[in-house]
Amino acid sequence: MVPASQSGRVVRGLLLAGAAGLLLSGAVISGCGSMAVEDVKAQTLALPKNAPLLEGLRTGILDGTGDPWMASSLPAAGGAGGAGRPVVLVHGTPDGMGAWTRVLFGEGGLAGKEDIHTVEVIGHGMLGVEGGEVTFQRCADHVAATLRALGLEGVTLVGNSYGGEFCWRAALDHPDLISRLVLIDSSGLPRTDEQFLSEEVKMREWSVARLGYLVNSEPRVASALDPHFDGGADPERVKEVFLGLENRGNWNAMIDLVRDENGARAGELAGLQPPTLLLWGELDQAYPPATFGATFAERIPAARLVVVPGAGHYPHEQTPARVAQAILAFHRGGLTAPGLTLPGR
Repeated sequence: MVPASQSGRVVRGLLLAGAAGLLLSGAVISGCGSMAVEDVKAQTLALPKNAPLLEGLRTGILDGTGDPWMASSLPAAGGAGGAGRPVVLVHGTPDGMGAWTRVLFGEGGLAGKEDIHTVEVIGHGMLGVEGGEVTFQRCADHVAATLRALGLEGVTLVGNSYGGEFCWRAALDHPDLISRLVLIDSSGLPRTDEQFLSEEVKMREWSVARLGYLVNSEPRVASALDPHFDGGADPERVKEVFLGLENRGNWNAMIDLVRDENGARAGELAGLQPPTLLLWGELDQAYPPATFGATFAERIPAARLVVVPGAGHYPHEQTPARVAQAILAFHRGGLTAPGLTLPGR
């Protein structure tokens, strides 16, 4: 069995490996094509787990770029939000705002306890992308522009994996918007050739990588996600990831980002101003906490690394109540997180 700690990017890698194998072997592909982003949105929001996101769904067009934005805004119960300082959740790749439903609506979840906004990033999920290369910087700019479109500032910004890098780049560029930062198994540091998974190397180098969406399927997604959840990934999460990758623009955005992962702005981490909580899965093998997590902690001035026991690359999905508790405590003023462990303890 593949260990549950395998990186979330195995999803992308295994899908591509199967796609490339079929394409290179001359398999005949018929009746397959790109799903329109409107259909991705309709089918994603129809999933029962995403029903609570519908009531607060907001969309618009960003000034200047003309790109769309999308967020679901969930107010605190009884107007008890933290004095205008909301929590904003940013997903990773390939994913969408539905990645946060467990930490929001599960037992002990964040919903109702503070003003919460989940955002969809350009080139992902229900938002898609009309054109142009999708880079980490473009996604970071999109996150910041979405905060401005929502009229938010001084937020606690939370991001997982590639979404973590979107968030810390946005914090560097727009310090007025972000008062606290939570990075969950974040990308952004340089990796050696040996540290990239073999599947990532294929996506970075294979010429057929952009055709992978043609053989995207739920069984392929399930086979990649299952190891993270003891062999039984939530079927709705499988469906959600599958739907997003049915859109060619989203698939190509994923390839763009895999190829753009280069640690280009890692040298700027010392300039991050917000207090930063680093939540790291104990078993994450793509960005192990003892190396990648510890390096973030060393470079960010006001940072604390907290390890989530037994979790891999998706702590917010594997231990959602624990992660929700940590985010809430940090948002309300603490730099440590109850119920978690510091490295080496």
